[in-house]
Amino acid sequence: MKLLEATLNIVKARGEPLFLDVSRPYAYTLVAEINRERMLIRIAQNAEDVSGSSIKDLKLLSSYTNVTSLCITSTVRGEVLRRGVVYTRDNIAFISLSTFTDLVDGKPPIFKLNHGSITAAVDGKKLRQRREEAGISLGALAKELGVSRETVYRYEREEIEAPAKIAQKLIDMFGEDVIKKISIEKVHVSAEELASRSLGKDTYKLVDSHPDALRVQDRVLFISTSADKFQKTVELANALGVEVEKSG
Repeated sequence: MKLLEATLNIVKARGEPLFLDVSRPYAYTLVAEINRERMLIRIAQNAEDVSGSSIKDLKLLSSYTNVTSLCITSTVRGEVLRRGVVYTRDNIAFISLSTFTDLVDGKPPIFKLNHGSITAAVDGKKLRQRREEAGISLGALAKELGVSRETVYRYEREEIEAPAKIAQKLIDMFGEDVIKKISIEKVHVSAEELASRSLGKDTYKLVDSHPDALRVQDRVLFISTSADKFQKTVELANALGVEVEKSG
């Protein structure tokens, strides 16, 4: 798989792969450490190849092992995922390999893909400051951007996001920091998601992972009931800094 090979090359050039398993499509493909931060990464050619149960596993693992989870993909709904664009499903970020490269090199993305449209969040305070410093009125900026005066006003109040073309014009005119960067952070599971995976007090089922469950008490434990996945469960636990309890 070319996407996997290319991702591993990026990881090895900038950090270290700590865990890898491509024997079947688990919720994750590898654990990597880059810039002293561990990442749980799922690699899939198409975003639709990542199931809802895998997304939920990623969220559980990310939340309780304190690592960033993300998916590297090439396409979303048949369309190529552009550089610098983030597609989000249930708070898990999907990015292209080029965006991942930029991210680990200290250049976070700024564009979002949502319902087929690419937008960016404007830093309204900075936009207004730069506009006023340049002596440009709301009306003049609106004319330059090809939008209404009310639209620029709403950008500055952060009531709406800007389409990609408008955001790029603002960057060209006033600098990159008038557009907010997207932080790909550690995700957390909701109470409803926890309830749907609950196996009892502080224990949650994992569906598309090597461990069969995780237990959260004074420390995080991976629960393993499957002999054929036990060794890989131990390897994953070592990569994520948790312990394993063999059961059954």
